[in-house]
Amino acid sequence: MMRLPFVCLALSLSVPLACLGNDPVERASFNSAGGLTSLITNGRELPFEAFLEVAYPGGVARSLQPHDQSTPVTRDGLETKWTGTVSFPNGNQMRMEAAWKDAGDGLRFDGVVIAGGAHAPNAWVRNHPLRTELVSYVIDLPRETFEGWTFDLTHSPLPRVVGSKPDFYAGRAAGFTLTDPSGNWHVKASWDKEREVEARQVWNREKRVYQVRIVLSRGERKWDERTPFTLSFSLAGQGQAEAVALAPAAGSAPYPFDGFGGNLCFDTQTPAIEYILDRLPMAWGRVELKAGAWISERENPGPALKRDFELMQRLEKAGIPWALSIWRLPETYYTDANRVPPGTFGRRISEEKWPDFLETIISFILYAKKHYGAEPDFFSFNEPDLGVDIGFTAETHRDAIKRIGRHFLANGIATKQLLGDTANPRDTHLYTLPTAQDPEAMQHVGAISFHSWFAASPAQYRAWSEVANWIQKPLIVGEAGLDPGAYRNKSFDSYSYGIREMAHMIEILRDTTPRSLLYWQYTEDYGLVRVDDQGNVSPTGRFRLMEQLVARTPLGAKAMPLTTSQKDVLAVAFEKDGAKVLHILNRGLARSCDLGSLLSGAVTRHITTETSSGHDEASLSPGESVELPARSLVTFVTRSR
Repeated sequence: MMRLPFVCLALSLSVPLACLGNDPVERASFNSAGGLTSLITNGRELPFEAFLEVAYPGGVARSLQPHDQSTPVTRDGLETKWTGTVSFPNGNQMRMEAAWKDAGDGLRFDGVVIAGGAHAPNAWVRNHPLRTELVSYVIDLPRETFEGWTFDLTHSPLPRVVGSKPDFYAGRAAGFTLTDPSGNWHVKASWDKEREVEARQVWNREKRVYQVRIVLSRGERKWDERTPFTLSFSLAGQGQAEAVALAPAAGSAPYPFDGFGGNLCFDTQTPAIEYILDRLPMAWGRVELKAGAWISERENPGPALKRDFELMQRLEKAGIPWALSIWRLPETYYTDANRVPPGTFGRRISEEKWPDFLETIISFILYAKKHYGAEPDFFSFNEPDLGVDIGFTAETHRDAIKRIGRHFLANGIATKQLLGDTANPRDTHLYTLPTAQDPEAMQHVGAISFHSWFAASPAQYRAWSEVANWIQKPLIVGEAGLDPGAYRNKSFDSYSYGIREMAHMIEILRDTTPRSLLYWQYTEDYGLVRVDDQGNVSPTGRFRLMEQLVARTPLGAKAMPLTTSQKDVLAVAFEKDGAKVLHILNRGLARSCDLGSLLSGAVTRHITTETSSGHDEASLSPGESVELPARSLVTFVTRSR
């Protein structure tokens, strides 16, 4: 069988490969606090986690680089430099500074842990030590990846069983090397001087890893005492991955897919929106009801409201179904008004304020309808199960749907409601069941929705499809996103994050049957593009990936879930009017791919890698194999008959 080689030469393509900017090729990925999450070389991304940690007596420990939304860690623009202060339950604080830079054959980490917060509250605190037990740098190696690798400090493979105790090394060292069973791939770590090193197996609710702990200091610490640490990582190896075969998913049938969509909720005055909407076809949309602004500006709407109304009008004129979602209300509307900080989850609307609340929604919709010809297809509370920023139980969610639905009908509003619109997909389908079993409530429901943050298991995704099929309503992913904390310091702005986003969306298409996935979002919040101080827009590698996936998928197609023989390759196919589209995401090394009977004949081939993007024309024979570049999205598009 002939293979279609991928050649990175503009001469071989009918449209030259486009350079994806001046960003350096990524050597690693990081979380939003600067913790290392993978090493990357020669097309391979090797996952593990590395971070600073502080422990107190009694076994209480906390990462100084946590992957959460609450710790105030800041990043220096798009530089790989982070600083922040972590507060502990015992009232202590510790500061962290972390910086990464290219070190030729790898990466160098320069960090420091500083005792106490940025400001000592009083002289007593400044003069009394913090009763810390241990400051360390922790490296978590996922067992599923590193099992069988040789650990040079023990001169043996990492253990497969725990034996009599989980610890498998304790000693002093200035570094270590891990080597895969083939002897091809090597991870090297070295640090500033010989230090205590402990290694053990950890298996708990959060992770199953081989954990290497480098001890930086022990015992109490004085206020402002600094513990510096320098470390280098490198990943070396070459190779081509095992070939992959694609096939239709067993037991799955093609399902209707309207196309991809996007959220236009926050920061809607950015020029990023026009740039994205001009390039990404939109099947569904979602806009925010800015209740506070509407209440104060309804007689003379300000720029933000006007822009939102214009976007609603644009969606309406294009015939795109769209949802109007509400996040927050003025403080006086809550039962705990002025008693908790803004942004507290699970807040309730005061019963005495419900008439005002209903009037706010209805007057907003009627204004949009009268002045902009825009009436939402759906209304929802954003993530009501979590309460961001308005919370309901499953039962009061049902009751609110009925209450709002009656008022919509009484005021001539055709808008239906989104059932769910939950904060994540993990067993939250249960939240929708009281409404699903209430005939009156279901009269006011037009669709069902979940948000995909943090992802879910295939079974948890399928549960949402089962509920949608049961109630015979379309299922959408109201917010398609991977990491809800990535907005804090733009940790989403990397090609590696883009590859993970692609995998996330294809997994949803494989394991669920959504009518649309609405990316969060088509603004600068989780921005697919960058906007400079002059308003100039430039695309990123993430945008090129998204553009290829979205723009090459026809609106109103049938989606076909596919299975692959290698877990780091994902694929999905679409068909409309005889034309077929096949997206193949290769998250790892370059490899060949057996297309089987999925495609043949004349095709346009689109390829995005970290450094380039372009397309060419080709011809596929039945059963042909093709080449997939490392860390790439490859799309084949046939012509309609």
